[in-house]
Amino acid sequence: MSGPPKKVPGTHGVDFLDLNEVPFDINEEPGILPPNYFTQLLDEAIDESPQPPVNTHAPVVNVEPAATNTYTGPFVAPTDTTSIAQDGNEDEASSQPNDPHVGMRYDTLEGAKEHYNAHAARKGFSVKVSSNRRSTITGEKQKQQFTCNKFRRPRKDDGGAELQVDVGPIPDSVSEDEVDIENAELASVVADLAAQGRKEKAPKKRKRENIVHTFCKAQMVVKLIDGRWEVIHFVPEHNHPLVHKPSLTKYLRSHQGMPKEEKEFVKNLHSTNLPAGKMMDIMSEFYGSELLVPYTTKAITNYCATLTREETKDGDLAKVVSYFVELKEEKDPDFYFRLKLDDEDRVENIFWVDGAARKAYAEAYHDCVSFDATYLTNKYRMPFAPFIGINKHGQSIMLGCGFVKQELATSYDWLFESFLIAMNGLAPDNIITDQDGAMAVSIGRMFPSSVHRNCRWHIMQNAQLKCGPTLGRNPGLAEDFNDCIDFSLSPEEFEAKWAMFVGKWPVVGGANSYFLTLYANRAKWVPCYFKHRFFPFMQSTQRSEGFNAILKRYTNPHKSILDFVKQYEKLQTHVLVKEGGNDYRTDCLELRPWSPFPVEEHAFKVYCRDIYLRFQNEFELIGRYNVLPFGCNFYKLEPNRGWCAKYGTRTYLVTANKEEGMYYCECSKMDMDGILCCHILKIFTHLGVDEIPERYILKRWTQGALSGYVPAAVAEQPDVMPPESQVQLRHANLNMGFTKLARIASRTDAATAIVNKHLRAAATEISHLNKSLKKKNLVSAVPSTSAPDQPTKPRDPAKTTTKGRTKVFEKLFGDSEIRFSSLLLVHRFAALHILGHVRWCDALVDQVVYLILRTKALEELCVEMAVGMF
Repeated sequence: MSGPPKKVPGTHGVDFLDLNEVPFDINEEPGILPPNYFTQLLDEAIDESPQPPVNTHAPVVNVEPAATNTYTGPFVAPTDTTSIAQDGNEDEASSQPNDPHVGMRYDTLEGAKEHYNAHAARKGFSVKVSSNRRSTITGEKQKQQFTCNKFRRPRKDDGGAELQVDVGPIPDSVSEDEVDIENAELASVVADLAAQGRKEKAPKKRKRENIVHTFCKAQMVVKLIDGRWEVIHFVPEHNHPLVHKPSLTKYLRSHQGMPKEEKEFVKNLHSTNLPAGKMMDIMSEFYGSELLVPYTTKAITNYCATLTREETKDGDLAKVVSYFVELKEEKDPDFYFRLKLDDEDRVENIFWVDGAARKAYAEAYHDCVSFDATYLTNKYRMPFAPFIGINKHGQSIMLGCGFVKQELATSYDWLFESFLIAMNGLAPDNIITDQDGAMAVSIGRMFPSSVHRNCRWHIMQNAQLKCGPTLGRNPGLAEDFNDCIDFSLSPEEFEAKWAMFVGKWPVVGGANSYFLTLYANRAKWVPCYFKHRFFPFMQSTQRSEGFNAILKRYTNPHKSILDFVKQYEKLQTHVLVKEGGNDYRTDCLELRPWSPFPVEEHAFKVYCRDIYLRFQNEFELIGRYNVLPFGCNFYKLEPNRGWCAKYGTRTYLVTANKEEGMYYCECSKMDMDGILCCHILKIFTHLGVDEIPERYILKRWTQGALSGYVPAAVAEQPDVMPPESQVQLRHANLNMGFTKLARIASRTDAATAIVNKHLRAAATEISHLNKSLKKKNLVSAVPSTSAPDQPTKPRDPAKTTTKGRTKVFEKLFGDSEIRFSSLLLVHRFAALHILGHVRWCDALVDQVVYLILRTKALEELCVEMAVGMF
């Protein structure tokens, strides 16, 4: 029997429900304190709709502190160690989901919240945490009320009429004051744009949607009695339509969120720069369908944004510096980094290089460097400038990189100075860049001994754009221009060909002709001016361009520099892995030679595999030439088909002295690329030379290019997957396996009974296995006699064991982490099938994974039991 409620006086006439009394019908009392929202993430109170005006002087109603393990979806078993204590026999789990009722008891308040939320998921409504009552002596909670999220009175403008339930994405909540502030800010922006005479559009006002409240009476009140929480009042009826489709419950606020294990998995996917849509596709494969995934793509997007904010909440560059320091102290002692700050202590330039790159550059790879700057790599829009070298396999490698605030000569001066400091003052022998003027000025100042070359590809692209009409109106002009550029073997020959070219085509020598600009800068890009300089297999910044293109697959232009640095490190590791694969191919795999000539067999033995393949491609061209003696130790090589790829139609002169082992060709391929040309190789076969002379074998193209170098951290790291990753991998694999099993078993009652039986047996056997493993760990543990070193960052304390458990319950289910999961998993499967929710039977089996994630033995046990079911 209940009467009018007692009212607790509040400030300014606000009254509250006295939770010392059994609650009456909530419909009769309009003055109840608006409840806080109960969400799956219990450490936050997330509003589902704009809060109504509340007296700011009213007493504050506290909410239960957050739990570390949370409820995860409509039919997902929570892993909280405080589970429901059903009334009746507690030693045997029910086969049906139990709805709350008066007299039901719980070990903890968290268990009551989770159970009522699970009931709400089955029925199709969302839960809010309402008012509570605390002890005046101890301050501890004694009563707690939970309500339907439609508890408020309907708004006056909707006439009290109930509308269709909107289960679309729930917008963020704002108060009326916040809306006014937002409108004022928009008006200010519009006024500023009008004052400046600018035509940019003002930001659009965000459209917000509200929940239709119906003054719903559904509620549950629990009270602390003898150390346990008992339901003292329960109203199951609702006055509005419920969400009956299981696939739509994930849009209700209290059922949103991701399981802990899946958060870790999504975190790994986020670290690989996958978009949220792709992540949802992967999770849909695990669940069997996107309809069964208990969260939305927007939830994944929000979680990834939270990860990014958490990662850089103390400052992006501060985190970068901390990461560099940690990398230097723990993994790579030879790691080097440098920063430049402005007057306001803002970072202007950054440079860093790892120890392996420093050693490789000093020993072998300082002979040629490609340098270029690229945008769209970070949210600050700072140009990224990598130093790209070529390793012994002809593969692009990173020899350092940096960010500059502006592409100015002074910025590049600082960057090149940092590079010299890191490389102990050793400047590159040759460097190739695009036509950037600031780079050219800075290279002349900082690398005076280096040969600087401009990218031929960029220059020819600009020539095509600016001279396109001229080339189109004069057929044959482009062919003569390319012949002059590509097949001139010396500067003198180029000058002679250019004079003939200008004489043949008067339009080239016009006053405004772009060809005059190309000719004026000829010494920076025409190949014949670099015939004797080492620019292996390239005439452009193609290696920098290619590296930048690959890098943008790893990075996101809207993310932080810290994220970029980590993605850059992954790319560096990827390059090292590929280099290791090339080492294996060179040392352990055979390849059929193209010819029976001994010189090719010798090249196969001395060169790295990819360099040998380049040698083989060159060796295949020897059949395109005929050898004609031309005096003592001189030979002419004429193309026997009139034209040869890469070398054109001309005849080449080769000097050969077999006794002294001296060979030279006027094409100078040995000087440019470090391997012999087909012309000299033709002479080898003509004179019977069976091995490449030692002087023509560059050490940088052999396996001995570098002395062995393995960072200490890598050498000590075991070649196994970390335990955390093993748990996540087992979770994913078992999830997919049990989804298939549930899809088969849910078709008939008999199959469902078999699965139900084995789920009970699995829960019991796995709990015993966990207990035995725990005992072994306790026995094998040896206490330390000295205090361990304090970590740099304090770790979270271990979870405190909750009081109030019965010994019988402990014996039945053993390990505390699977206690609540075991109860729900046993009875939910049968209940879902009986109620006709066949699709949700697929989602249920995901939760059995929580019972078998700990060890390999549990996984094997689960496989055996799955086989036994059939």
